[in-house]
Amino acid sequence: MPENQISRKLTFEVDADEVTVYAVINSDADKIEYSEEWLEKQLVHCGCAGLSVSNSAHEKMAELFEKNRSGRVKLGQKIDAKVEVLVTGDHLSASLRITAAKGGQPASSQDVVNALNDKELELERVNKNRIVGLVKKSRLIVPGEMVEVVIAKGRPPEHGKDTRFECLLDDITDRKPSVRSDGSLDYYDLGEIVSVEEGCQLMRKLPPTPTVIGRSVTGEEIPARIGKKINFKKCKGAVVSSTDSDVLVSAIKGQPVIGENGITIEKVYTVNKVDLRTGHIDFDGTVIVKGDVASGMSIKVTGDVQIFGIVENACIESGGNVDIKLGMIGRSDNSKEESCQINCKGNLTAGYLENVYVTVEGDIFIKSRISNCNITGKNQIIVGNPREEKSGIVGGNVSAGTIIRAEVLGSSGGALTHVAIACSDGILEQYESLKTEIVAQDELLVRMLGLMVGLSKKRSPEAKELLQNTRIQTDELKALINGLITQKDEIEASIEKVRQGKIIVQKEAFPGVAITILDQQQKIKGRYGQGTFLLFDGSMSHNSSVN
Repeated sequence: MPENQISRKLTFEVDADEVTVYAVINSDADKIEYSEEWLEKQLVHCGCAGLSVSNSAHEKMAELFEKNRSGRVKLGQKIDAKVEVLVTGDHLSASLRITAAKGGQPASSQDVVNALNDKELELERVNKNRIVGLVKKSRLIVPGEMVEVVIAKGRPPEHGKDTRFECLLDDITDRKPSVRSDGSLDYYDLGEIVSVEEGCQLMRKLPPTPTVIGRSVTGEEIPARIGKKINFKKCKGAVVSSTDSDVLVSAIKGQPVIGENGITIEKVYTVNKVDLRTGHIDFDGTVIVKGDVASGMSIKVTGDVQIFGIVENACIESGGNVDIKLGMIGRSDNSKEESCQINCKGNLTAGYLENVYVTVEGDIFIKSRISNCNITGKNQIIVGNPREEKSGIVGGNVSAGTIIRAEVLGSSGGALTHVAIACSDGILEQYESLKTEIVAQDELLVRMLGLMVGLSKKRSPEAKELLQNTRIQTDELKALINGLITQKDEIEASIEKVRQGKIIVQKEAFPGVAITILDQQQKIKGRYGQGTFLLFDGSMSHNSSVN
């Protein structure tokens, strides 16, 4: 019998539910060898291609064919093709998804039209060729398999951009390290401090950009946000131009410092050297010292400090960066109050540091060595240069927030040296205190919510008034708890930053060095070659990589 001919041995019946399919075997017809493949071909001929037939049904069919007996076997249920239109949450894209029929009716054009109408798509945005192609494909794939294609796209709104501010000066966002001939960066040569003349154009204000309304796949308009108009912030040493209200100009000669929506002009004070003839310097702006800073002198400024000579047993306090081209040396026998000190809110760069107390909120870059210093940096500390003979950290205590990288740690003489990646002072105590406070406030909130539930069941005026007051207090308490949680999350992030910190040794670490990362410490008892100290699964680890 040809494969495309329906056998008289077998007929199919559909139950009253018009879904369940039965096979009826005729014992009077010629005997046929049964197989699952043969049954599938018969199902195709009768319009039930892909019908899911259970193993038990196949076994029953095989038994009846083998014994040439008549019988009626339940095969399965017809499942028509499923046609869906899926619209994204932003209503800017719609896809057609077809799940191929399993013994039921394949997807038809009417099914697609119904699905499109159900989602109320704008027909002008529908790609009809894609629909035709997907319907054809759904009839060729494996029964029950799913195919999908994007059939419509909307037009997203173009939101207006807020007022933008364009700096009209070059290279003033930061004084950047210079590039050496070999391509590496020289963090110790940050160049001269930029200065501008009075009346110099600093920044231009660009108006908000226009908006374009979007359109969804259903034809609805999607509003576009109008850009905010923002004015220049009031900046010290700068004013809005009298001839162009969109331009900020310098009112004085000085160093430009970019801020939020404006540029501040810091006054620049230049001296040949700082000694008894100049006296201590306390200046609102930036100071440039062309020579040395003598012992016992102090410099206190709101801006940057740039010193081209040597600083000897002096104190420097800066609201910006400190750059000492040569180095700074203090006396080893001084107390901290009488010691050589640097405190700055920006970055510190220097040739070398010896017997100095340092507190820096930014990064620290030291060209050759740090000797017997007490240094605290919030970010990274980079010390040494492979071209320098004495290059690294020897003696003292050096602490950073993320990375310490040094050519050498300690000395062959066993100088006691402590390097650490640590949190800011008191941060761990503050973290524990916050956790305790959050638990206490949460417990109070639960009690207040319980009180509100009880009051809500009472109808007296006093109860209503108390309920209103309690609701206000509850909202205030929720705000307080959210604020505490935000603080805790910020501290957790800073602690995690420390936990991921590294101490990198480019050449060698000597005995006498203590390594600390967060709460883990390791004392070096033998020489270590180049490598990285870091935490691995909460414990101190060392590997030979210096990345």
